[in-house]
Amino acid sequence: MNGATGNFPEDLLYDIHYQWIKKAGNKILFGLTPYGHAITGDILYLALPPVGTGVEGGGACGSLEAGKWVGRVYAPASGRITNVNEAVLGSPALISRSPYTCWFAEIELSRPEEIGALMPAAGLRSWLAEERKANA
Repeated sequence: MNGATGNFPEDLLYDIHYQWIKKAGNKILFGLTPYGHAITGDILYLALPPVGTGVEGGGACGSLEAGKWVGRVYAPASGRITNVNEAVLGSPALISRSPYTCWFAEIELSRPEEIGALMPAAGLRSWLAEERKANA
């Protein structure tokens, strides 16, 4: 499995909520990694805040539902939602088919320095290895 083996694109950043982040200027796009999808299972429902909503880095900004499991979506950085992926909201199953292109939302950053707390691919692989050891 792509995400479970640690094959994470090097041009993205990652957070501890198994989300990928793509930075473009003063904005970011974010979505769920294949590893996160493997943990949650097939996603049946996705809820996100409307465009214009302010979000806090690390704070909940939506929810995912997969079968009997419900979890939160976390904002990887603080800012304002400038776009949501209506296609993914309407058909969350798209996430399992193409997780790295099925972004959830776009955030215009209010504190760009928070991006420094996110992990590059190598950092995520190391963090996941530690998580696996701790949970073994």
